Amino acid sequence: MDNAHPYRLALAGLLHDIGKFAQRAGEQVSAEWSDGKTQADFKYQHALHSWHFINRYVPREFQVGVLAAYHHRPQNSEQRLIRLADQLSAGERDTGQTRDDSDRTIHPKQLHPIFTQITLQGQPHPASERPKHCYLPLKPLALQREVLFPTPDPLADEEVWDTYAELWRAFCREAEALKPLPLEAYLEAMQALMQRYTWCIPAAYFDTVPDISLYDHSRMTAALAVCLGDFEDEAIETLHATWQKGGDDTPVALLVGGDISGVQDFIYTISAKGAAKSLRGRSFYLQLLTEAVLRFVLRELNLPYTNVIYSGGGHFFLLAPLSAAPALEDIQAAVTRKLLRHHGSSLYLALGWSTVPLKGFNLGAFSTYWDAMHRNLQEAKAHRYTELGEEMYSLVFTVPTDGGGDKHCVVCGADDVPLQTWKEEEDQYICPQCLSYVEGLGKKLPRSHAIHWHWRDPEDTARHDFAAVLRAFGAEVTLLQWEDLPNLQSHPRDALWLMDDPPPGQTFPPVATWLRYAVNQIPREGNTPLPFDELQKRTQGGFQRLGVLRMDVDNLGDVFKHGLGKKATLSRLSALSSQMSLFFEGWVKRIIAEGNRQRLIYAVYAGGDDVFLIGPWDIMPEVAQAIAAEFHDYTGGHPALHLSGGMAFIHGKYPVYQAAADAGAAEHLAKQHEGKNAFAFLGTAWPWPEFKALQDKQEILTRVASGESGGSKSILMLLRNLAKMESNAADCQGRPVWGRWMWMAAYHLTRAIERNKSIKKDLEFIRDDMENSQYRTMPHWGTAARWAQLLTRKTPK
Repeated sequence: MDNAHPYRLALAGLLHDIGKFAQRAGEQVSAEWSDGKTQADFKYQHALHSWHFINRYVPREFQVGVLAAYHHRPQNSEQRLIRLADQLSAGERDTGQTRDDSDRTIHPKQLHPIFTQITLQGQPHPASERPKHCYLPLKPLALQREVLFPTPDPLADEEVWDTYAELWRAFCREAEALKPLPLEAYLEAMQALMQRYTWCIPAAYFDTVPDISLYDHSRMTAALAVCLGDFEDEAIETLHATWQKGGDDTPVALLVGGDISGVQDFIYTISAKGAAKSLRGRSFYLQLLTEAVLRFVLRELNLPYTNVIYSGGGHFFLLAPLSAAPALEDIQAAVTRKLLRHHGSSLYLALGWSTVPLKGFNLGAFSTYWDAMHRNLQEAKAHRYTELGEEMYSLVFTVPTDGGGDKHCVVCGADDVPLQTWKEEEDQYICPQCLSYVEGLGKKLPRSHAIHWHWRDPEDTARHDFAAVLRAFGAEVTLLQWEDLPNLQSHPRDALWLMDDPPPGQTFPPVATWLRYAVNQIPREGNTPLPFDELQKRTQGGFQRLGVLRMDVDNLGDVFKHGLGKKATLSRLSALSSQMSLFFEGWVKRIIAEGNRQRLIYAVYAGGDDVFLIGPWDIMPEVAQAIAAEFHDYTGGHPALHLSGGMAFIHGKYPVYQAAADAGAAEHLAKQHEGKNAFAFLGTAWPWPEFKALQDKQEILTRVASGESGGSKSILMLLRNLAKMESNAADCQGRPVWGRWMWMAAYHLTRAIERNKSIKKDLEFIRDDMENSQYRTMPHWGTAARWAQLLTRKTPK
């Protein structure tokens, strides 16, 4: 097979249904369609629309028009290949139905979020509670609430058709500009364009639940077309005949997973010295490294980017042809050698894969092979370096001949590489790697809007910085601002990642331009990141500490493995991955940028399904609640989709690795709560509604402690002591426990009400709340009192 053939098949698969977009936009082919031969050739009108789009906007030399548009009436083996890829992507067999999108009376015409299909057995949420009637807006992808969040009501008929027409015109204008690109570059640029415009468009909306976007269905069809390109013509015929009968165990494709392990230790096992300046750069470098390694794997396998299911957070998943299997172990060994050369044994790529048979693409079957791939991935991680064979001992276990001197890197502790004086940190020494995270990434990232990727031949050098590692995998990156883009010198096969929505009128070079949002916020003074010991001084009040927040989605493994149940298909799992990452890599960016104080938050990591944030402790509980509440709205209020998190208090000079461990322990405490869906704060896991109630109590007590009347702060210590007395005597059966703390609370609160007229209403509320709950809220008031104490502590002089 020639090198261009997979890209040609992928482009045909990507554009095979683009006519649905044109048809819904009101493009007319009625006169042409009236010809009986045309109907016989295309079967559906949308296929004819695909033909017209490809003829107008796709260079003729790519020769994909007949290949893509005739997939419903295939006349040759390549057309039959696209037909089979289309059916496998959707997980549906050809039922012979003849309905088409040309019937404009059929509803709904907007996309349901993929979350509406999630059902988890064993969860206290019946399927009847799942959100079914919510719709994604028909708008180009943008980091805006009115674009990303579902609404309960669909657009009116005329409005929906006008919106489709507006989207189509904008899509075609941008498609026109792609024509000069060569095939590989054109394919990726078209995929990026379809991401922006068809992410919200249903692949189908008649006789089906419209929960798969045209983008996800099309790119997975493209991936499968590449995989099917392995088969001879006769085999495609046999596969399709077998598929119509329900499929069998015939292997069709490889589901490949990549996992860069050692990520957490790499990011967090650094000293407190200079941590604020290097931490975000280290974290962001791992995102770049994941992409560089992924592109290296694709390059070695001659696979287009359409075959990537998901990439982010140190993980990637892709579909590969069966013929790729022999090469995967060699590729893993090549990646391992490069990582050992630059990072020693601290970072390691594990590759695991499972073979997906024809029947694996049936409705509900694909998650079985997704789970098998993950098991094989874990097995690969448990047997590190065995792919090196006899080289393992010399590459991994050889004792370094240098190092061990008096000098070492003040950030990571390295002493076996050339060191240089770090003048910003009191003439301490720093290694080239850590300095590159500070100078090349950390300082530039907060002011950058885009990443320019230049692909080149891999090159191993003796340099020790992040750029040298990326170059070893064939990638160079440049961080850019909006004003840099119009004059950017680029190769057509390069790519551009936009980390935020571009301003109106922004122009771009002629390369694949992706929306790949990144949370790049770092508190700083001028161009210098604010050190943690200085950041903690931005706390309001005298208790100057940082809050370390970690959060992630509960039961996510079960969501992917079982959540879609009998509806699980390749396209749906792909959509689930992309929708999750869009929230954490994108919308969290907006949450932590709201308000002046939120800009003090240090985004260590946000992506995949979790976040790691550091900031003045007093604003972090509110940020945690905002993230949990926004995720609830983003998933359409699905009762089985929720977050848990935990916050730890640290001093600005506290070791980063210990801060990560403390916040991780707090998060684990929240996940131990029955049903999870909780937040650990001040040593207790609180379900989110209870935590909101706790915050309300804290606000009352903060007013009480800040009152002008003397002795008001004594209420806080009183409540803490009474809560401790109640806790020590609590009945393990959960029944009300009667004790002297009850009459003591009633007595002291009544006396306080008599003495403090200015806060009388607040004190009466506290007393009445305790009495009405039979003092069951006593522990809550005790914790709220501790919270209020921290907020009202006097600032040290």
